[in-house]
Amino acid sequence: MLNQAEFLSLINTYNCFLKDQTQLHLSYSQDNNGEVTVEGFLNISWGVQRPIRLKIQDDKQILPFIPLVSSNASSPVSPLGSKRGMTRWGEYADLHQIDEEAVVNDPLPGFPYETSTLRPIKQRSLELEAESNLFRCMSDASLVKRRRGKSTSQKEKERQHRFSINGHFYNYKTAIFTPSYGTPTKVRITSTMTTNEVIEQLLHKFKIENDPQEFALYCVHQSGEKRKLSNTDQPLWERILQGPSDDIMKIFLMDREEEEVSNDVAQYLNLELPILEQVLLKLKEEESREIQRVISKYHHQHRVLSHILSCKMSPHIETSV
Repeated sequence: MLNQAEFLSLINTYNCFLKDQTQLHLSYSQDNNGEVTVEGFLNISWGVQRPIRLKIQDDKQILPFIPLVSSNASSPVSPLGSKRGMTRWGEYADLHQIDEEAVVNDPLPGFPYETSTLRPIKQRSLELEAESNLFRCMSDASLVKRRRGKSTSQKEKERQHRFSINGHFYNYKTAIFTPSYGTPTKVRITSTMTTNEVIEQLLHKFKIENDPQEFALYCVHQSGEKRKLSNTDQPLWERILQGPSDDIMKIFLMDREEEEVSNDVAQYLNLELPILEQVLLKLKEEESREIQRVISKYHHQHRVLSHILSCKMSPHIETSV
C-alpha cells in the first residue's frame, strides 16, 4: 500500500518522463472518503493471433422514415410498408433520407405530398436549416459556412467516430483481419477499471464485435517475462508501478489462452542458440545426476528396511525351532 508521498512521487516521475506530451500525463482526484482515482491514457499493443471482426453497423440507431399519411393507407415510399431490410453501415433503408430536407410552407390539407415533386412531406429541421445558411464574403465567388458551436448531433457523431487500427478502416471486404503484432494504440481509462472493463473499452473504441472474453491483457517485460493480468487487476496501476517506458514493460492484448512465461524461463530467451544448446546439455546432465541420486537414496533405504525386517524375523524363527 502506497502512502501519499510515494504516490505523488510516482505520478510526478511518470509525467516528468513524458515531458512535453501533456496529453499523456496522468491526473488524479480524491473523493470525500479519501479514495484516489487516477485517469489517463494507457498504451496497449496488439498481440492477438485470431482474426478480429469489425462491426458492420455503428451502435447508433437509424430511425425508420415514417410518412405523414393515415394509418389505414400503405406507405407511398416502399411496397413493403413498415418492413425494412438489414441496414449496413453507411447505408439507408429509405433513399428519401439521403435527399435534402424538403421545404414546405403550407401544404394542402389532407394532401401528404409536395405539390411540385410529389414526394412525401418531411418536417423541416431547424438545426439543419441553420447549418446550411451561407453568407457572402468580400468576394462574390467564395462562400463560407457560418461558425457555430458543436451541436448535440455533432457531439454524437464524434462519439460514434470510427478509429483506425494502424491505418485499417472499416471495409466490408476486409472487416475480418488480424492487426499487425506490436501495433500500439491508446485507450483512456481510470485506475478503478478492471482488466475486463479495459478490454471492453478498447473493443468499443474500434467497433470490434468479438466477445471480450476471447482476450486478455498481458504484461510483457523486456526480459521476456509474460504475465497475464487477472480479471480483477487494474491495468493502469500496473502501468504506474512499472513506469511509463514501453522499453521496460508493454501491455499487450492477446488471446486468452496465450501461455505465460515465468521470469526463470525468460532469462534464457535472449541467449544465442549455441549458448542455449550448452545450457540444455548442462540441464540434462544435472537431471541425470539428480535421477541417480534419487535412485541411490531409495536403494539405500530399501537395504536398511530389509535388514531391519530380517533382524526382527530372526527371533521368531529361533523360537519356533
